Amino acid sequence: MALPVTTLLVEDSGAGLAAGGWRYTQRQLYYATCARAETTPSDAASNGEIGLGVLLILIGLILIGIKVLFALFVTLGVALILTGILGRMRKPKLSGRLLALSFDEFRSRFGALELDGLIAPDAAPAVEAAAAGASITIATDTPETAAMIEANAERAELGPVEVVVASDAWRPRSATRVILVHDASPRGCALVQDLRDQGVDVVDGGLRPRDVDGPLQQVIEGAPARLPRDLSGLLERAEIDWLLSGRRVELATLPPEVAMDRVRAAISQVEPVHDGAPQPAR
Repeated sequence: MALPVTTLLVEDSGAGLAAGGWRYTQRQLYYATCARAETTPSDAASNGEIGLGVLLILIGLILIGIKVLFALFVTLGVALILTGILGRMRKPKLSGRLLALSFDEFRSRFGALELDGLIAPDAAPAVEAAAAGASITIATDTPETAAMIEANAERAELGPVEVVVASDAWRPRSATRVILVHDASPRGCALVQDLRDQGVDVVDGGLRPRDVDGPLQQVIEGAPARLPRDLSGLLERAEIDWLLSGRRVELATLPPEVAMDRVRAAISQVEPVHDGAPQPAR
């Protein structure tokens, strides 16, 4: 079950994301709204059946001298207790959280909203301006993630960084270290290995399956997937199976301050680079 997704709920979710001066993408707003729309599963009905069953048995014991009533109340009580126990056991075991609506539906209903801190959906990182004086490049697997990082770079005190979207045509500038920020997805994880195969010194600041596998995560579950390449050198067997099952988690499930904490943690692993100095592989 979920609460109705209303404009007020979306606005409240946006206000929470923007608290502290952070900026967020439309997809982050979507996930935050879905989280606020969730209702906590309850065993109230099953507990009520068990409680009523116990009460009927107690009444039957009081009327033990009247065999017909005793048998009736005890039988009903036992039946209710069993129904309640089975009701608790029948609860589905979910590997992720149910989302209140799809992202496409969210955009069609609320895409025109203009909220404080919301990054325009068509925003793209200003690569040339960001690259000036930057010795660190932050590469992402999606334009949305890149726009979010650039919009919050000053707020997060990242210093001079270049923010780009990794693509086949992109090549890192010389004397830079690359921090890769990506989804927990086949393509995102494969990008780490792709860049390293090209001789790029990469610090993995993205999501991996082991970071997000759990019932509290907003997991997208699709058809069984095929990996774009062998990832056994990067991920554990259980993580590879997780991706093959069709599951993935987008970085946009994290609020901006949490996502930027990951970026800062990755930057803290980068040592100063000097022209001509060897770059150790990570």
